Amino acid sequence: MDRAVAVLVAIAVVLAAIAGYLAYVHQAPAVRTVTVTSTVTVTQKATRTLTKTMTKTVHLIVAYDGRGVKIVLKRPARRVVVLTSYWAEVVTALGRADTIVGIGKYVKYDQYLPESVRSKPSVGSEFSGVNIEEIAALKPDLVIMDYGWGKCSEIIKRLESLHIPVAAFFIRGVGDEVKAIRTIGVLLGAEDRAEKLIEFIESRYQVLRGIASRIPAGKRLHVVMVDAYSLLRGGEITVYSNTSWGRSLLDVGAVNIALEKMPKSKWPKIDFETLLSWNPDAILVAGSPSTVQKALDKIISDEKWHALKAYREGRIYGVPCWGSIGGVLDWGPRDIIGREYIASILYPEYYKSIDWRRDMETLLTRFYGVFIPEQAFASYGLRWMEVVDLLGDHVRIPRHVERVVDFISYQLDVALHAMDKLVGISKYAKYNPVVSKAYPNVTKIPSPGSSFSVNIEALAALKPQLVIIWPWKKSVVEEIERLGIPVIKVDVKSYMGVKRLIWLLGLIYGRLDRAEKLIHDMDSIVGMVEKRVAGIPASRRVRVLYLWSSPTTVQGGNGTVNDFIVLAGGVNVAAGQYPDKAYVHVDFEQIVRWNPDLIVIWWWARYGPEKLLKDPKWRAVRAVEEGRVYKEPFYDHWGVGCSLFILWLSMKMYPQLYKGLDFMKIADKYYEEWYGIPYSAVAG
Repeated sequence: MDRAVAVLVAIAVVLAAIAGYLAYVHQAPAVRTVTVTSTVTVTQKATRTLTKTMTKTVHLIVAYDGRGVKIVLKRPARRVVVLTSYWAEVVTALGRADTIVGIGKYVKYDQYLPESVRSKPSVGSEFSGVNIEEIAALKPDLVIMDYGWGKCSEIIKRLESLHIPVAAFFIRGVGDEVKAIRTIGVLLGAEDRAEKLIEFIESRYQVLRGIASRIPAGKRLHVVMVDAYSLLRGGEITVYSNTSWGRSLLDVGAVNIALEKMPKSKWPKIDFETLLSWNPDAILVAGSPSTVQKALDKIISDEKWHALKAYREGRIYGVPCWGSIGGVLDWGPRDIIGREYIASILYPEYYKSIDWRRDMETLLTRFYGVFIPEQAFASYGLRWMEVVDLLGDHVRIPRHVERVVDFISYQLDVALHAMDKLVGISKYAKYNPVVSKAYPNVTKIPSPGSSFSVNIEALAALKPQLVIIWPWKKSVVEEIERLGIPVIKVDVKSYMGVKRLIWLLGLIYGRLDRAEKLIHDMDSIVGMVEKRVAGIPASRRVRVLYLWSSPTTVQGGNGTVNDFIVLAGGVNVAAGQYPDKAYVHVDFEQIVRWNPDLIVIWWWARYGPEKLLKDPKWRAVRAVEEGRVYKEPFYDHWGVGCSLFILWLSMKMYPQLYKGLDFMKIADKYYEEWYGIPYSAVAG
């Protein structure tokens, strides 16, 4: 009995010490460790007294949110509800997406988030309110949200009345972003990851501010940022003032007129006459990518906008925001990318060293774990958009593309439902078995030649808005550019390069959603293959020789086919000796020395396996001796079918890993989805 009393006394001492400590801690996001030592005297028998010292260490997480409110957790949060997409992006970027158990109504539309997050139960929104009972039923140990607008105050009050910890933030600049990320990192037990993300943001912000400080006062543009949706709605126009987006103009060296005129307002509304009286040097139209496009169209069609200096001087720009693919500006990790974007369009001459697209790709790859390359992102003027081709060149094209000559990616044009935009096509497209079956009207599209030989007069007569071409014949590219026609140059050497091309075409044609789905389907097939071959040691991987138009023209280590062999789980026998070449002419003795386990022949080659199998000298090669010589099925090396080739090749190399898998069934379903025809109609 005495021992039990002693234990209870010890616990009481510990709890009292914790309470005293929590009253003492300073306001700073940090992990606090509480060590309490209590001494308890326990009497054993009448003649013996024993004193024991009981020491208990209690670890608590103590942090302060954007309101200055203290949050105390016994352990890193494991069940988190996030009410906005940008905080979901922060949690994802910190490697804690698996802690999210509930989301706000609009989080599911954020295409930068993994499906595992977007599919979580929706509990309402900060705009219209949340279902508190649904949140409580999820048993969260943390809710992350905003404060200072909408129904946030009401939501916070109700959550805290249920003793559900709330971390709330309102962002007015990069400094607030950094504090929020650090706090969330502490609450999730992801401090190291948070510091890496902060370093990514702060290093770029310092460069941005350094350049901005060197812009002369006389060169500082007076700018207004307007909400695209309010412009489309008509009536008063919402502008960005004392908010993070409004302050982004100051960060890049511009003057925010709205902030100067209305410094206490966040999103004030003005009439058009006020905007006209301000007569800004530049106007930024902010909204989702699709809304921005519509708003820019409205500005062009509405003559009252033509009186503005910004219109006359061509300084009206779109700023794509939020969570649709292509959106760059938002609270959260992408806020710094949005600032880089704004800097680059307002002051291209000062910010030449800033590559916001590359930084966006790095952010998404390194922290979000997704590959959405720079080719998926454009900057927007009133009538143009600027994209990056596969050589890394910036190309300015019309904002609405309707007339294209495509010399190479016509199979992808079919898959993206973009054939109606072609006014010219390569002469080889009409012989392509997929295009001819999936789009019989290809015969009606004029052909001014190919990437290697273009009839310039015929091309000019088609009046294309842009041309898509291989860059291998420089003189052809230069001839086209001399006509004033933008040229998209394509050079694909890997599976990732194929995905870059698909993203770029999706952007150009306004088919990003379809491009994303196509890439998802491709990755699903390739991912299945990678999982099955992952456990094969290097010493047991099948050694492959790929033959082109002749039996002694082989695939080197440079090019899509080499990458496909590796992804399929094989080793390209020629890659080590010729790492930088795609097509290599070798003598037969070299092939014998390589002694491959398996040989694949190009689909277009005018010979097949029988040529090798029936030639006695080829019996010296293991693949021939064992009958492992195949002609590849038809596929496009830089398009939809490459994932099927990777699967087909892996099945030939490791049939034991694919027992029961029906390649033709998978391929038929895949082709039906993307071409509207079964694969068997092409492959036989």
